[in-house]
Order: sequence, then C-alpha cells, then structure tokens
Amino acid sequence: SLIAPVFARNLSRPLRALADHTEVIARGEYSRHLELDRRDEIGQLAAAFNRMSDGLAERDRVRDLLDKNVSPEVAAQLMRDGGALGGEEREITVLFVDLRSFTRLSQAMPPRDVLLLLNRFFDRMSGIVEIYHGVVDKYIGDAIMALFGAPVGHGDDADRAVAAALAMQAALAQLNREFAAEGRPPLAIGIGINTARVVAGNMGSHRRLNYSVIATGERSRPAPDAHAYPGTITLES
Repeated sequence: SLIAPVFARNLSRPLRALADHTEVIARGEYSRHLELDRRDEIGQLAAAFNRMSDGLAERDRVRDLLDKNVSPEVAAQLMRDGGALGGEEREITVLFVDLRSFTRLSQAMPPRDVLLLLNRFFDRMSGIVEIYHGVVDKYIGDAIMALFGAPVGHGDDADRAVAAALAMQAALAQLNREFAAEGRPPLAIGIGINTARVVAGNMGSHRRLNYSVIATGERSRPAPDAHAYPGTITLES
C-alpha cells in the first residue's frame, strides 16, 4: 500500500505528459519535443513521439515548398492522384502575358536588376491570376502562362481570364508609376487569351513531371452561356 501510490505517480506523470504533448502536435507545434529521461517503454514512446513530430515538420516543409513551386490547386491535384502521369480532356481558357522589348531592356541593365524587375512583375501579375482563381502554369522567360478552368473549373473561366487581363493592365500602370519614382524605365506587356479544348494533366517522366495542358485538334467553340469568349483575344498595354 505504501509503494502503490509512488508507483502510480511514477507512471501517471509521464503518461500525462504524453497526453499533453498530443495536444501540442495537434496544434502544429512540431518543433517542440517531449523530454522524458527514461529508458523504459514510456521513454521509447516519447522518442517515437519526437520522431513523429520531426516527420510532420518535414512534411509541412515539403508541402510549403510545393505550394511555392506550383499553385495550391495543382499541389492538391498532385496529392490526390499521387503524381501519376495522365490527363483528361476539358475546355479551359489560357492566358499568356509577356513583356514587350524585354531583350533590349535587359541588355541595358545589370543581371541582378533584371531579376529583381522580373520578380516584381511576376509577383504583381501572378497575384492577379490567383485573385480570379486562375492557376499559374509556368514562367517562360519574361512571360506567364496561366490556366482558367484547370485543374478546377468554375463555369465562368473565360470571364475570369478577361477580367484578370484588364486587372493586369491596371496593375501595370501602377507598377510603372512606382518604377518612374525609382528612376526605372516603364514596362509594356502583351496579353493573349484563348478558349479551347485541351488535355490537362501530369506530363513528363516518372521521375519529373509537370501539370500542364496541351491543345487538342478540336477548334474552340462557344460555351452554353452568353458570356463565353471563344477564340482568341489579344491586349496590349
């Protein structure tokens, strides 16, 4: 009877610490480790908890890196299908925006300034794509290729692409005002928009893939509603 309370406390305290640590993990605080100086089964369980925390932290770092390299929608698609190669046919709207006379402009600037300028341009334009629920498919030199309708369709993707293009023109005017205040040359852009049937999915090899689209042989056709934008639209700013 004298030993039993001591034994119970010796067992209940680490178990309570383990239970409390599960709440820490549930809150996403993976950097906090459970410190139990024990060599018995409870100590082994605490070490397993710490390894699990490290694994969850690494998973979040990978997911964060994935979200920075592809859009959240594409990241979710990759997580769902496990990165399997293949795709599906669907009607989407593709938007291209690129800088005009960028080669001449870049030749007159130091490489570091060129990169800073491009990153500011990409950041401003990519943000607009996301506002209108588009997906940045890739950066091609000084151009952005954005998808509206893949991997997730919204029913009014052509409208969203056109609205994004108009917003890009307004954003460029603001960006050029900022450049003028900094003594930098202004930028000019061209925007092309096309609605067509494509094959959308994971393309590449089993070791390296990219979610993208490839146009099919079928010509663009109007969507059932009156607000669709079949064919191609070009804008200059």
